Amino acid sequence: MKKVLIAFGSIIIVLLAAAFIVPVIFKDDIKASIDKTLAESANADVVWDTEDFGISLFKNFPNATATLNNFGIINKAPFEGQILFAVQHFEVEVDIFSLLGDQIKIKGIQLDNPEIFIKVLQDGTANYDIAVADESAPADVEADTSATEFNIGIDHWQITNGHLVYDDQSIPFKMELKNLQHSGSGDFTQDIFDLTTKTSADSVTVVFDGTEYVSGKSVEIDAILAISDEYGKYTFKENNVKVNDFTMSFDGYLALLEDGSMDMNINYGTRENTFKSLLSLVPGIYTADFKDIETEGTLAFSGSVKGKYDSLTMPAFGVALKVNDAMFKYPDLPTAIKNINMDLLVDNQDGVIENTIVNLKQFHMDFGQNPIDAKLLVKNLRDYDMDAEMKGKLNLGELNSMFPMEGMSMKGNFNIDLKASGIYDSVRQIIPAIDVTMSMKNGYIKTSEFPYALENLSFDSRITDPSGKMSDFKAVVKDFNMIMDGEPFSANLVLENLDNYKWDLSAKGGIDLEKMTKVFPIEGMNLAGKINADIKTAGTMSDLEAEKYQNLPTSGTVTVNNFKYTDAELPYDVTIATATATFDPRQMTLSNYKGTVGKSDMAMSGSISNYIGYMFGENQTLKGTMNFNSNLLDLNEFMTEEEETAAPTVGEEESYGVVQVPENIDFILKSEIKKALIMDMEITNATGNIIVKDGIANLNNLSFNLLEGTFVVNGSYNARDIDKPAYNFNMDIKELSIQKSFKTFELVRNFAPIAEKVNGKVSTNFKVNGLLDQEMMPNLVTTNGGGLLQVAQATVDNSKIVNGIMSLASLDKVDQVKIKDVLMSVKIEDGKLKVEPFDVSLGGYKTTIGGATALDGSISYNLKMDVPAGKLGTQFNSLISSYTGGGNTGSTIPLTIGLGGTYDNPQPKLLMGEQKQQAKDAAKEKAKEEAKDVAADLLKDVKDEKAKEVIGDILGGDKNDTTKTESTDLQKKVEEEAKDKIKDLFKKKKKGGN
Repeated sequence: MKKVLIAFGSIIIVLLAAAFIVPVIFKDDIKASIDKTLAESANADVVWDTEDFGISLFKNFPNATATLNNFGIINKAPFEGQILFAVQHFEVEVDIFSLLGDQIKIKGIQLDNPEIFIKVLQDGTANYDIAVADESAPADVEADTSATEFNIGIDHWQITNGHLVYDDQSIPFKMELKNLQHSGSGDFTQDIFDLTTKTSADSVTVVFDGTEYVSGKSVEIDAILAISDEYGKYTFKENNVKVNDFTMSFDGYLALLEDGSMDMNINYGTRENTFKSLLSLVPGIYTADFKDIETEGTLAFSGSVKGKYDSLTMPAFGVALKVNDAMFKYPDLPTAIKNINMDLLVDNQDGVIENTIVNLKQFHMDFGQNPIDAKLLVKNLRDYDMDAEMKGKLNLGELNSMFPMEGMSMKGNFNIDLKASGIYDSVRQIIPAIDVTMSMKNGYIKTSEFPYALENLSFDSRITDPSGKMSDFKAVVKDFNMIMDGEPFSANLVLENLDNYKWDLSAKGGIDLEKMTKVFPIEGMNLAGKINADIKTAGTMSDLEAEKYQNLPTSGTVTVNNFKYTDAELPYDVTIATATATFDPRQMTLSNYKGTVGKSDMAMSGSISNYIGYMFGENQTLKGTMNFNSNLLDLNEFMTEEEETAAPTVGEEESYGVVQVPENIDFILKSEIKKALIMDMEITNATGNIIVKDGIANLNNLSFNLLEGTFVVNGSYNARDIDKPAYNFNMDIKELSIQKSFKTFELVRNFAPIAEKVNGKVSTNFKVNGLLDQEMMPNLVTTNGGGLLQVAQATVDNSKIVNGIMSLASLDKVDQVKIKDVLMSVKIEDGKLKVEPFDVSLGGYKTTIGGATALDGSISYNLKMDVPAGKLGTQFNSLISSYTGGGNTGSTIPLTIGLGGTYDNPQPKLLMGEQKQQAKDAAKEKAKEEAKDVAADLLKDVKDEKAKEVIGDILGGDKNDTTKTESTDLQKKVEEEAKDKIKDLFKKKKKGGN
């Protein structure tokens, strides 16, 4: 018995030890296996770490518990880098013994702080579709949809502090839940069972087709669903849905059909009948003080959804809402809003959305002593056949006693009387017959955020269209007046005929923009400055489009002072210190304009025509001539950055976008700019005309200073195709710094890298054209051009190419090469800079250079150098001697050198074929010269005059000398004798070595 107990105890100890040790020992193997499975099955990046993974047999013994912290799934294209799912803590509890059977029992699942972002594009592509397709299965074999061998059962699950976003652009529908709490339980191993869930969220927002139907509402849902028909039918049992203080319940069912559609028969309504619950849905009212609001009145709310739903069909639906004798009053305010009555029915009998009827049979409320009444009947949502009425009076001063409006006070009397009846059809250009009058008297608006009030606000307006025809529309605004901080403003407007707009507008007064935006703030934008205007304009759109400006009487003056505009989306401010514009129907004249855009200052004057067409018409061109002066024009501020990123690091180039010229601008800009900055260049003393037309900027004799040189540029910049911006320039350049041009221009760095070692200046008349890339840099593959380059004086320091050549020829190393009065012809084509042969001195030796540099850095040049034979090494002297019969250190030898490799790794070599021929020619020339020298010495010993003449003739004398014809026989004899003597003499010299 003792042995049995010892054995049994040993087994227990081993099992306990295994329970502790196995999860630790095999943790890495488990992670590797999971990573492999995920990589093969999920088209996404799965982020987790072994340190955050654990398995325990004791936390929920006898169940095994797996925990995982900081787990995330990140999408790949087309949702690159977007989070699909992330969770701070994930826990799964499994019945360990069920792993041995055919039914896995999951006892519990818990998610803490999950972040779930589901997104569907317009074409239906979903970011949750990350499963890798099984390519091993034949394409023509249908998937096996039969039940798998294993079943999985789940007892309970829980989500705490969740954040869920569902954004489906194919519907389009978006829903966001914040601080989501959810728990549920159900026996999924059964065919028929009850699913019990409890859900709450602090904030729910629902947007459909761009309209926000639910905004920041709190939601609580307790529901029991009966699940049957193999998970195909869901029957609502006990359930409550609470939105803020408004509670509803559901009954009926929802069934999933085999064709993918849904069949439903659901009725819903509120179990409460108090008006206060409905009031909680009104934006801005449901706050911490909502419980203290006094209310009265009853509520009836119900609805239904019945029928089939799929991509083509909607179910029939209806909503009914009645409010009777309601009122509400804030506890700290003296006046109630009372006598609230509403009867609303939204009815659709067949599921066709266009056949929906909206019938607001009654709406009434009293704002203090001022009643508002309305009713509306819309018979369908196809041509919106409607009948509407609204009538009311509103004392703005009484609103302060009804609604809490902290920091705001209002006064004045607003009246409205509206009637509309008929069809709205934009295709047939039909609108309802309407008659609307609105007026404001003694208006006053003031907020605590700004010390100035909008005072004496008043207007009378009427909108009429008795027939419903667009041409009979008329809107009149009379005697619009207001005063802000002592600045009066008044206006009158008549707008008629929506088929052919006809207007008559007059406006006079001053506006303080900063004060105006304080009263009516614009998000992300700040305005300051004063505008004074006295303008009158009238006309019709047909005359405007026909450019019949004589029929558009427009006159007046607008002055702007101390204007400042800032926008959160712009990296710079815009200011106008002063500007005056005068108008007539044909043009606007601008004078005395002084302002800044960011760091740039500018002064302008000139005229602009077709400004009316440009402002009000479509595809109209703004024309004009403008004088433009600036001390500093920083064009970099106007370039769009590719991405909003941090400042570039050292050595990294800042990225600019393509500057596109507007196509509807026809301008002549007569410019005078003292300094302009573009990318990393500084241009000074720029003058000339920039002609902008049809999206192309043409430069006409634009002169400026850059990199110590002077430029005169003619040409064009064309970015109409923003993906292929093009340039075509003819540049006359004087005294340009060669080394600074290397540092500044990518074209020089790539085509002429030797410029880095050159100190000096170059002048040229150069034509160049090609395309720019998206950083406004030349696309060098497309570059073509050519011209003459003139270098008056320059030096080349420590060049690998020069030193390589000198080393090859066994010449002394040259640290500096001086260049003087060099003229070279170059052209750029086929991605190469091609240089016609030109003369230069390398180390004091005359050298002719020609060849090409390619974009990949490869070089191909031929050099011909005239070098004294005595300066050459033994290799070259041996070569020369083989053709001359001996060396002569006083001779000049032409060398032909080929230069290949790359600029950074030049490979000079002697071109042997050409060199041998040149050596032969040099040897012949040498022998000829030596013969002449010896023959000249020989003549001294010849006494016979005839012989001298003959020998002189051999040495190159005048062949036309008449003495040569006196005696042919004698001449031949003397020639033979002379030849023999010369031969003997050469033999003696050769033997003697001199």
